[in-house]
Amino acid sequence: MKEWTIIGGGIQGCTLANYLLKSKRTTTENLAIVDPNDSPLSTWNRCTSEIEMPFLRSPSIHHIDIDPFSLEKWAKSKEGKQYADFYGPYDRPSLMLFNHHCEHIFEEIQLKKSWVTGLVQQVIRKGSQWDITLSSGQQFKSKNTVLAMGLSDHPYWPEWAQKVQKMGADVHHIFDRQKAKPIDKMGDVVVIGGGISAVHTVIKLSKSHEGKITLITRHPFRVFPFDSDPGWLGPKYMREFQKVKSYETRRQMIIKARHRGSMPNELKVKVNRLQKENKIDILFGEINDVTFNENELKVVHESKTIKAQQIILATGFHPTAPGMSWLQSTIQDENLLCATCGYPIVSSDSLQWAEGLYVTGALSELEIGPVARNLSGARRAALKIVAH
Repeated sequence: MKEWTIIGGGIQGCTLANYLLKSKRTTTENLAIVDPNDSPLSTWNRCTSEIEMPFLRSPSIHHIDIDPFSLEKWAKSKEGKQYADFYGPYDRPSLMLFNHHCEHIFEEIQLKKSWVTGLVQQVIRKGSQWDITLSSGQQFKSKNTVLAMGLSDHPYWPEWAQKVQKMGADVHHIFDRQKAKPIDKMGDVVVIGGGISAVHTVIKLSKSHEGKITLITRHPFRVFPFDSDPGWLGPKYMREFQKVKSYETRRQMIIKARHRGSMPNELKVKVNRLQKENKIDILFGEINDVTFNENELKVVHESKTIKAQQIILATGFHPTAPGMSWLQSTIQDENLLCATCGYPIVSSDSLQWAEGLYVTGALSELEIGPVARNLSGARRAALKIVAH
């Protein structure tokens, strides 16, 4: 039997694993990290490399290690110096530096010894332990189980996009797990979205694409340094958030606090420059219709109609709580509480949903707040779980 099982090997799961191991709460032999991928942070690496993101949006003190200055210290070390690269007043680390720092930590704590490749199908309480069943049929027991699944495997597709794709149109989401067919460099491409992923995508395309590139966003560019106000990182806003007893109100506070579809200023500068250089076109407003006929897509925008050979969606992810399809039996058997938004109602002190069943990441946001899904949220949740 394992002492701890973490379901999900992304940023959230790996941060918690590191905290548990370095805090001596468990050992690699008594820890299991279950993920459908073969290695840690696979989805993170796939998504960030797909859009060729050069720097993180988070400052250098947000990473997966316990010491807030771990990344900066490692960047000055003999091993890390070759990757040291920071951007802007908040010392945002380069993606390469961040990823190599993660790999350094994984080697330090020998994380691969705890890795289990598989897809969880069911979690059932048996007495004081949890029985975990994988889709392969493999089963094992765990004293404590942590739900650390993210939203990245559920890209959001508008209805019109699903319709024309079924008709044979070349439409894909930038974060689809299935690799899209190569883009015809001479073909015209439309990118849908107004946030950081959409802008990174058109910047990437502008470097080599010879056809016309059009970015369509519903709203004017929203410029913020981070995806929520820094006040949410501490008591400035969290004190009031924790006083609110209504989870419906907390959900509305989270929605209001998140800067969805936003980007830091340097990306707005870059994309506006590309427009001035006639390397891309930018349209603001709603899409009224999209049709597909004779291998050509026609996007009817409120201001003009664009013809294209391919549409790339950078429309984010479904807001629904991850893992709820296979968790339904656990929720019913254990009478687990959920808010009207479908997210877990958990202990404020420990993030326990039931005895020995913890949540982190998106599933913890009704307690952790608007930052729950990012690096700072992963660290806050790990601290709560380890302290408990």
